Amino acid sequence: MSSIGQTHDANSANPAVQQLAAQVNALPWHHQIDFGNGILSPGKAPISLFREQAEIYFRDIITGKSFLDIGCWDGFNSFEARRRGASRVLAADHFAWSDQCWGDRASFELARKHLAPEVEAIDIDLPDMTPDTVGRFDVVLFAGVFYHLRHPFLVLENIARLSKEWLIIETHMDAANVPQPAMIFYPTTELANDPTNWWGPNRACVEAMLRDVGFPHVEFTPNPQHPNRGIFRAKRQQ
Repeated sequence: MSSIGQTHDANSANPAVQQLAAQVNALPWHHQIDFGNGILSPGKAPISLFREQAEIYFRDIITGKSFLDIGCWDGFNSFEARRRGASRVLAADHFAWSDQCWGDRASFELARKHLAPEVEAIDIDLPDMTPDTVGRFDVVLFAGVFYHLRHPFLVLENIARLSKEWLIIETHMDAANVPQPAMIFYPTTELANDPTNWWGPNRACVEAMLRDVGFPHVEFTPNPQHPNRGIFRAKRQQ
């Protein structure tokens, strides 16, 4: 997919726009991000998905709130939270910015420079994320990470401490026909031929885990484009 929009767009002939388009296209992208002036990063999934997910994540809860984006990758959700009025945004990742992954922090930094320079960023691994190292936030997003964890419940216990009000999880799901809380274990590459995909929880499992770590009120919404994924918005209290 080309990042420059239709040729009739007058901005496409602007040298600064062409330079930015070249910079965007030279980098790897997981998120499709709109830079304006007809420039769209060539992400792995369409921007429509990220926008629809963001509408579920942030609906009625982000304005004026502090926000932590765990596993931010290229930063779409961080920039969207800021655009929607978050008072402070911290984008956090390690794996996607490391040599263990095909991602590149340079993609995030390019988007941050052009879209939301005030967004903060930290390269930190999940075991090192504590209230002392990153602080506590009104809203914490944990999107696309849960099923990659070798020890998901332990990590969930840890990141729950970072949230004052809301913890939002987006994840792959499985075992829908099991009425009890359950997770399917993928010991090798059974899920999407990816050795970093370890677990497929069902809805009852994620909801039970969230309640156990201190969030008694859990809202579930199916992912708007993928029937085997779901979004959980968990709140500490009414």
